Amino acid sequence: MGPRRTAILLLLAASQACAQPAAVPPAAPNPPPAPVAAKGTPAAQTKRIFLPPPLQWDNAMLTFRPALQQTPSDFANLTGGIAFGMSAPAVNAHLPDPYPGLGWNGLPLANEYPGEVRYFGVPITLAGPLRIGLAACAGTASYVVFLFSERGLFRLSYRLIADKTCTDTNQAAQEIFYRYLPIGQTVARSMRYRSGKTEVVDITDSAAGYLIPPRWRQDIN
Repeated sequence: MGPRRTAILLLLAASQACAQPAAVPPAAPNPPPAPVAAKGTPAAQTKRIFLPPPLQWDNAMLTFRPALQQTPSDFANLTGGIAFGMSAPAVNAHLPDPYPGLGWNGLPLANEYPGEVRYFGVPITLAGPLRIGLAACAGTASYVVFLFSERGLFRLSYRLIADKTCTDTNQAAQEIFYRYLPIGQTVARSMRYRSGKTEVVDITDSAAGYLIPPRWRQDIN
């Protein structure tokens, strides 16, 4: 066989090898069926994924806010029916252990506010839904203050006081503050600060108008 014919045969063999289709991997075995919980056994729990609300930007794309319309009823759902604008007797009636005969004229004055502002408070242990299921300790002397103008309730003020059984109420203050954060500023303004040894969380009606702000601020919504 001449060298030219040998070269042609080698060339044909190479072209046939290149034209062969790629090897197909063997099919994977069928996956085993998912385990089925036995009768009476609770099914596996699924974890929920937190999805932040969509954002609504201004025309210049410089500022944004959650594209979620909230109303005072959203706030009332969080507080067990207590809403801004309610009278003192109406708020008192929503508490687990209401004060008998509570009325506007019997409430003490809060002189640090402009205009006529009156208030009353309850121990946080008797605040019902306003305790918001606290996991952290809050101190046995801690309480919630309700502040009213002539237009009704305009502020909830949590006063958390440390003691021997609860030496630090910071975690409880964070829990309360974060609980109210989903309420937008069009409905309520949330503020957390420290006054002396007391942790304070104020939840204020956005329509309350001018109020004297606290001197020390930590977190504001």
